[in-house]
Amino acid sequence: MPTMGSADSIVKFLKTDKGQRLTLVAFAVVATAVLWLFPGSVLAFVLGIPLLIFVPGFAVVRLFFWSGTSPEAKFVLSLGLSILVLIILGLILVLTPTGLSDDTTRASIILFVIGAVAVDILWKRPDKAEARKPAVPELAKTARTIKLDKVVVSMLGTAIAISVISLGLILTANYPSRTYFALTDDAGSVDINTTIEHGSTLNLVIHMKNGESGERTFRMVAHNETILYHYEVNRTLQKGELWEENVSIYSDRWGEFIINFDLYIQKQGSPEYFYGNLHIKIEVV
Repeated sequence: MPTMGSADSIVKFLKTDKGQRLTLVAFAVVATAVLWLFPGSVLAFVLGIPLLIFVPGFAVVRLFFWSGTSPEAKFVLSLGLSILVLIILGLILVLTPTGLSDDTTRASIILFVIGAVAVDILWKRPDKAEARKPAVPELAKTARTIKLDKVVVSMLGTAIAISVISLGLILTANYPSRTYFALTDDAGSVDINTTIEHGSTLNLVIHMKNGESGERTFRMVAHNETILYHYEVNRTLQKGELWEENVSIYSDRWGEFIINFDLYIQKQGSPEYFYGNLHIKIEVV
């Protein structure tokens, strides 16, 4: 059980530049590992929330707003800057090939924190800078604190403004298509028996849902050049409408054949485009 003396030593260590830098990096590493290994757990929430809403901003505060800022201002500024950092990292990830996901978000946060601490050590060196500074009268310190508290308000205002802009971008974004194109047997199972007897009929169902932003014309073409099979049908679907088309394939030849199902989509006033292909390999015995 830690003694009062050891607790005081820990507090003193956390007040030093070295202690804060080490704690920032250690917390970011441990929290990221917990989020990776135990997602959704109580411990993940306990460590993940500070990692998101406090740690990135505190690393920035140490870089730019540490000297002369009151403890209360440092705390509030850390919260505001954390939101700002997360928004900027999210926008950057959206524009990169890796995209925005749980893994890339965790990686970007820990890299940002480690990078900020590295800059803090190698460039700013606040511990040495403080040692070189001449003594500042108490009145000047008070005036500077008041000035930096105004910076807190302005930074929070900036964070709120960027949050509103980002929300607008999210609401007006062109999201990926939610259209789907699926193939099942006549019982609705994807486990289709592809071995059929000669002279029998294979009954399939093509499932198509319009996940586009509005009304679209769907055209489905089923074909096989070997057995000269061709079936084509089209329908205009409203946004979110599901279309299930029954397709029957009569097997009058022995052998193995691949039946292709091509889907084309057209928006009114625009040319038709190829959406995707499904195919099934059948064996006639």
